[in-house]
Amino acid sequence: MIKVPNESHFRRQNTTLRRQLNVLFGEELLHAVLDEILDCDFPDWACLASVIGAKMLASDTRVLAVSGSQGSGKSTFADVLVKTLEATGARAAALSIDDFYLTQAARIALSESVHPLLRTRGVPGTHDAELLLETLLAHRSGRRIRVPRFDKGRDDRQGEVTLEVDFLVLEGWCVGVEAEAAGALTNPVNALERDEDSDAVWRHWVNAQVRRYTPSWRAVDYWVQLRAPSFTQVYEWRAEQEQTLRSEEQMSPPELQRFIQHYERLTRHLWSAPPHAPGLVVNLDANHVVSEITLV
Repeated sequence: MIKVPNESHFRRQNTTLRRQLNVLFGEELLHAVLDEILDCDFPDWACLASVIGAKMLASDTRVLAVSGSQGSGKSTFADVLVKTLEATGARAAALSIDDFYLTQAARIALSESVHPLLRTRGVPGTHDAELLLETLLAHRSGRRIRVPRFDKGRDDRQGEVTLEVDFLVLEGWCVGVEAEAAGALTNPVNALERDEDSDAVWRHWVNAQVRRYTPSWRAVDYWVQLRAPSFTQVYEWRAEQEQTLRSEEQMSPPELQRFIQHYERLTRHLWSAPPHAPGLVVNLDANHVVSEITLV
């Protein structure tokens, strides 16, 4: 579970965040939202969402993307931003790339025809990238959209919802990822790749699939890119989330370590690649407190 800073923490420790937002967006805008956010459970996110929401309302932004590793707080931030926009009377919705996972049957077929590691959902190639693009473009044209819903407990799709909104907030761990150079795929980055993808078939296939997502990234107007302090921290954050599950649903430490390794390569690649623009790069400390913001 995300560690929540209290009000005194926000007043004492978030001087950096407020100072940087003041420089980036202006004192008047920042001052207008501060009084409303100090009672919020997630004051860092509320502060950031209030400023970004105001900028979205004053611009032609229709789609905002939130990219961040597992446990970074991307879903929480997306929800806070949606509530911030809705409080103004705007229609907004958060859209997770997870909802575009292929069906369980389709992923089983991929695991049998391409590589066994594709049985685990999450990496590029396990989503319906074409449906994602179709959905974003339909929204941009002002049409009502139909969005699938994915039940992680069942590991399969379960129905769909219809949305007609002014703003979409797309979030996901691999949102914004671009393909790596072929030469970068040679050496494994962890034990999973070394032991279960020794011939590099899985990572080459996944890398090729990344290109199918690029048109969707072009449909994004503004980016918020969350950065964890290290990949070790990603594992620790994900382990904290695991503790919130029922005991029978929790992974053991070795199982969780293996699971996280599916996403390590592209997470590190996202961190090292040039950030998408226009938008923000938001660096986080181990407690999910914003330590630095960069405008790109």
